[in-house]
Amino acid sequence: MMNHAEFDHLVIAVPDLQEYVEQCEGHLGVRAVDGGAHPGLGTANALLGLELGDDLTESLGLARPRGANPLTYLEILGPDPEQDPALAAGRLAGTTAPTVQRWAIRPDDFDGVVTAAARSREPRVDLGEVHDMTRRRPDGVVLDWRLTRRTPLPWSGIQPFLIDWKDSEHPASQEMPWVRLEKLWAASDEPVAVGSVLDFIGIGLDIIAPGRQEGETEGLHAHLKGPGGSWTL
Repeated sequence: MMNHAEFDHLVIAVPDLQEYVEQCEGHLGVRAVDGGAHPGLGTANALLGLELGDDLTESLGLARPRGANPLTYLEILGPDPEQDPALAAGRLAGTTAPTVQRWAIRPDDFDGVVTAAARSREPRVDLGEVHDMTRRRPDGVVLDWRLTRRTPLPWSGIQPFLIDWKDSEHPASQEMPWVRLEKLWAASDEPVAVGSVLDFIGIGLDIIAPGRQEGETEGLHAHLKGPGGSWTL
């Protein structure tokens, strides 16, 4: 459906941001940089640049990044200790360990994709509502963007959400360490239904039955590699 969309970012939800930034560093050998808080949502994040191999980009059906530096990143999302914990309950519900919660793609025609999904019938593709977002980086730069959000997450986060950074500087353009996304896949009891929705969006994702491997649960899974090691979630 989309003529051009790029991978934007992968979200790992954690119950304690500081603790799991340190755990991530232990696995991958690099420390995520402070991204900033999400006012009114109860969350904050830490970021790493994320490189995708050509094979993975092609298998996902996405466009190759344009320019020398890919605008893709890994977001570690957790509660912001300076906000009311109740605010984060919806975004981090049930998060007791690091989880690949969801992922974002960046279409050239954000509005066109939203409109096409709203008109879809078979399959019915529900992207949720479009929300305007903002956060202030530690250096004071304010980022404004919009995204699609559906609650609860569609297909346990397997269906990507759309993001449009408008005129803001992309988060991956700031200086940060980089890791590599070696593999991204999903586990679902409804592979045909999920697959038809992904096909409509233009995504190719390997979908397997939950539990094929020990600890593999419904939702997204990823294998990351950094200079100090690897991390499979």
